[in-house]
Amino acid sequence: MKKPPSADSSSPPGQPDGQLKLVLQDQPPSVEVRTPSTASARGVVKQVSIQDALLVEGQLAVKLSVGCQSLDGLNELLINNLSQNSLETRRRYVQSITRWFFPDGIDGLLPTVWRTYGDEAVIHDLLRWSYLDQEPIMGACVADALFPLENGIAIPSAYFDKFLTGHLGEVPPAKTRERIKINLKRLGFLERAKGNPDRLTPVVPQKTSFMILLHHLFAPRSVRTVELRTLFGNPFWKYLGYKSEGAVRNVLREADAAGVIGKYIVADQIEQVTTCCALNEWLNREMRL
Repeated sequence: MKKPPSADSSSPPGQPDGQLKLVLQDQPPSVEVRTPSTASARGVVKQVSIQDALLVEGQLAVKLSVGCQSLDGLNELLINNLSQNSLETRRRYVQSITRWFFPDGIDGLLPTVWRTYGDEAVIHDLLRWSYLDQEPIMGACVADALFPLENGIAIPSAYFDKFLTGHLGEVPPAKTRERIKINLKRLGFLERAKGNPDRLTPVVPQKTSFMILLHHLFAPRSVRTVELRTLFGNPFWKYLGYKSEGAVRNVLREADAAGVIGKYIVADQIEQVTTCCALNEWLNREMRL
């Protein structure tokens, strides 16, 4: 793993050109925040708050969904089973859980994967991906601010403040600044200890989780051939915890050797992967890597 890019290095893969670079004062040039342009940061609808990452509650919800026929039934069950004392808090959490982890309904991806595999490690990966996919600030933080940094690096306290300011185009609320770090710890990306700087920790996903999302995102209904530049343009692999394109290529080579994809080829400067089936068949066959 290379050191984080210096202030004069080129933009990381998948990042648009013309972005501003915000370098922390009194820190080595290797610690850098890359922020969106002012125009993109000041969109018509701008989220400035961050909600708690409810992965433990989300995992409970996915497990409970097995016996439910509808989201309404699951929501009622969750309200009665969440541990928070306040009824209002439980109801608010249920709304977030439904939005993050069940956007495709009671028979959506996460419930189906749990019914198929019953694997908590895989579900934890998919919960992390789904939360980051649904929460744009947290997703941008992982994909843009954390991804270029080397695992184990100490992160200055102002790093996330500067990221948020650049991303939002304004100074974020104090709760947002603190919650982003709390959530990164819950997601497994950050090690936090009182009196010590935060450190970036490695997140090691299940290879099966990657393959499930590859099919979900690119081959949901039929066999598909996907160029790797298209695959890398979707940050799902960064949300899972992969730190380099090379690590993703290694997974694809292993999948090709195991026969759980159609083929992975590099020819005439074209790099692409072809699935061997659609998502439903992958799950019906309980395929793994």
